[in-house]
Amino acid sequence: MKHKAIQTVARLRRLALDDASQALSRALVAETAAAARADDATRQIADEAAAASSLTGTDATVEAFAAWLPGARQHATEAREACERAGAEVARLRAVLTASRAAYEAVESLLAQRREAEAKERDRRSETELDEAGRQTEPR
Repeated sequence: MKHKAIQTVARLRRLALDDASQALSRALVAETAAAARADDATRQIADEAAAASSLTGTDATVEAFAAWLPGARQHATEAREACERAGAEVARLRAVLTASRAAYEAVESLLAQRREAEAKERDRRSETELDEAGRQTEPR
């Protein structure tokens, strides 16, 4: 593969790596928010249960809690499921980031090998030129 083509591939791999990193960052933020919503839903149920079961609670409080609870449980379940989906997305994007990093590093390694080979070739040519210049100036 020509050097320019490899450099183009390296730039594309770098862009893919940056995109994967940004996507993972966004997914981590979303996962944190989803976990907070799930925690809040669970905490709200516990708080309302405590209020309904307190000695100062009235029958109306208990009845309101009983009517509210199924919807609250459904909301908490949905929030936990959203948190699990967000966690799965984070795991998927971590794998994408790992693959993107490996692809980028492979191209960078190839570029480094090419640069090293080019440097050796330049050194070899310089040495050959010096040898030839030395032969031309040698007395006969």
